[in-house]
Amino acid sequence: MILFDRAASAPGFAFQLLLDASGTIVSGSSPSVPKGLDRSDTEYFHHFTAHPDDDDLHISPPAVSRVSGQQMIMLSRRLSNSDGSFAGVVVGGIKIDYLRSLFASVGAEHAGTVTLFGPQGVVLMREPFEQSVIGASVADATSYRRMIAMREGSFVGPAMLGEDERRFTFARLGLEPLTLSIAVSPSAVYAEWQRQALSLGLVLLSLCGVTAGLTWLLRRELCHREQTEAKLVAANASLAAQATTDALTGLGNRRRFDEALAQEWDRAVRGQRPVALILIDADCFKGFNDTYGHQRGDEALRLIAGSIRAAANRASDTACRIGGEEFAVVLPEVDTAGAIVVAERIRAAVMGWGMPHASGPHTVLTVSCGVASVPEVLAPNAAALVAEADGALYVGKGAGRNQVRAAEPNETDLRLVI
Repeated sequence: MILFDRAASAPGFAFQLLLDASGTIVSGSSPSVPKGLDRSDTEYFHHFTAHPDDDDLHISPPAVSRVSGQQMIMLSRRLSNSDGSFAGVVVGGIKIDYLRSLFASVGAEHAGTVTLFGPQGVVLMREPFEQSVIGASVADATSYRRMIAMREGSFVGPAMLGEDERRFTFARLGLEPLTLSIAVSPSAVYAEWQRQALSLGLVLLSLCGVTAGLTWLLRRELCHREQTEAKLVAANASLAAQATTDALTGLGNRRRFDEALAQEWDRAVRGQRPVALILIDADCFKGFNDTYGHQRGDEALRLIAGSIRAAANRASDTACRIGGEEFAVVLPEVDTAGAIVVAERIRAAVMGWGMPHASGPHTVLTVSCGVASVPEVLAPNAAALVAEADGALYVGKGAGRNQVRAAEPNETDLRLVI
């Protein structure tokens, strides 16, 4: 997380791996990462062993990951010991399919060919997409050499992939060795203008220069505005996601929980439909942290989050981390019986991992769950529903932990008063 900053939680970022000095995987961002796998034959590991002074981000050519089985672009950084010696490599993968979906949204039929070049002219992504050119190098192409000699700009030159000439507009992406290029055939750029010029003839010849100049200025302004708006939309979306996501587990945070519970409560009241709430708490978690350390505690929290995500897997379900070792799940259109089933799956999944917990009553990591649902529980508002579920949770903890307890249904007598 330190080396990749917030990029590690960005969409399309598949995983992180930690390799020791021999190229063996010692840790990963997912419990499914095959620890002990030898990755010393990879391009990025060879790069850092061959370049001991390279502390910058390294971008590898596209390749199929043996961890995920998907085609990836690997981002890696060198790790050093305190004396400066080689300690290993930390590597993360960006899915090629994610980049392809981004490029497909550009609309290449209007923008021409959009290409992302990595180091040494390697094609990382191209729209229109052609699998055969992904990973190919154009380092020897005349237009590419001209492109990298300038940081950004525009020129007309021979196509790097294909024939004929293209108008290239390009720019380097930040400080990284990445170049984004848009290539358009000059004939396509001027075809519409030529048809109009021929139809107007000599009568409008005197106005063509003014019109062309104004059109170019307007187009440039629109391009700048579109780019600015696109960046603003992307920044807002990123900030919104960060504001409602727990960085450690990837679940929603407390703010997301409050929003989702209020929304589902209002929907349940309007439609007179059930809504259930599960509160989950890791048993004796302070003792776990004291015994195994906070890093191991973070792994335990991610394991619990993964178990919750697997059990509450409907699109309408909302799973959140609302405190240190406290989690919550909002289940629309689910009654108490259904919520108990989901809670039992979560409890059994966490216990089934068998993570040692010497200071816990069951010697392995466990959770306790409290369930409450309306209309079985007569809660006048969302806060009351939380209180009911919290009460059920602490009944379970008092009864020995590692269990699911549901709030008792309320019974009311209706009497006619005259």
